[in-house]
Amino acid sequence: MNLVTSPAHEESGTRGTATLECRDVLVRYGAQRAVDGVSLVFAPGSVTGIIGPNGAGKSSLLNVLAGSLRPDAGRLFLDRRDISRWPPFRRARAGLVRTFQGARVFADLSVLDNLLVAVPDHRGDQFVSAVIGARSWQRQERREVDRARHLLAEFDLTRLAHERAGNLSGGQQKIVEYLRALMAEPRVLLLDEPSSGMAPPIVEHLRSDLARLAGSGCCVIVIEHEMGLVQAVCERVVGMANGEVIVDGDFSTAVGNEFLQAAYIGRR
Repeated sequence: MNLVTSPAHEESGTRGTATLECRDVLVRYGAQRAVDGVSLVFAPGSVTGIIGPNGAGKSSLLNVLAGSLRPDAGRLFLDRRDISRWPPFRRARAGLVRTFQGARVFADLSVLDNLLVAVPDHRGDQFVSAVIGARSWQRQERREVDRARHLLAEFDLTRLAHERAGNLSGGQQKIVEYLRALMAEPRVLLLDEPSSGMAPPIVEHLRSDLARLAGSGCCVIVIEHEMGLVQAVCERVVGMANGEVIVDGDFSTAVGNEFLQAAYIGRR
C-alpha cells in the first residue's frame, strides 16, 4: 500500500524529457522594456545559447523562465502545461532547474551535502516512508551518495567532498552549484554564465558534459559570454538586444548578425 505520495512525483512524473515554451513575454522596469514580447520554444535534447550585450534582457528572460521574476505579460508552458504562475520550487519539482550568475551554495554545509540536498523525491524525507520503509530509503541514500561522489570525481573535487562549501573559491562554488543542479535530475536546465571563474580544463569538461546532457534528452539553455563555449556546445544561438530577439539560428548566423555586432559595441 502506498501511504505517501510525493509532491515531486505528482508534479513531474518520471524524469523524462520536456519542452519549454515562452509566449509574448514582457518585462518592464519603469518605462524600460527589459524583455519585449519574446516568444521562444526550447526543445528536448538541445543546447541553446542566449547571447547579447549587457542590458539585452538575457538574465531577465532567464529569471522569468525559472519563476523568480513574474512577467508583466506573457505565458510559459512546460510540455504544454501552463506554468506561468508556478513559483520556482514547483518548477524545480517538475524538472526545471537553474543555476545563478553568482554561485549560490549552502556555505556551512559540506560540498557533498550541497549536492545531496538537491536529490528529488527523497524517501527519507517522508515521515511515513522513514518509519515503514527505512531499508528502502537507506538504499536510496547510499545510491545518491555514490552518484554525488561520482560527479565530484568527474570534476576533480573528490578531495573537497567534506570541505565546507563556503571555503571554496568562486570557480569551485560554480562547479558545486552545477553538480547540485545535476543531482536534481533536470528535464530543463537553465545556466547563467556557467563557465565564469572556472579554470580552462574544467570549462573543457563542462563542454563535454553539456553535450552529454543534451544527448540524454535534457533541454539546456545557457546564458554565456564565453563564445568558445557557445560555439562548442550550442547548436542554436538566440541573440538579444534591447529586450528583443534579433537573431535565432546557428552560431555563425548569430555572430555574423550586423545588428548584434553593433549592439555589442553600443550602436544601433
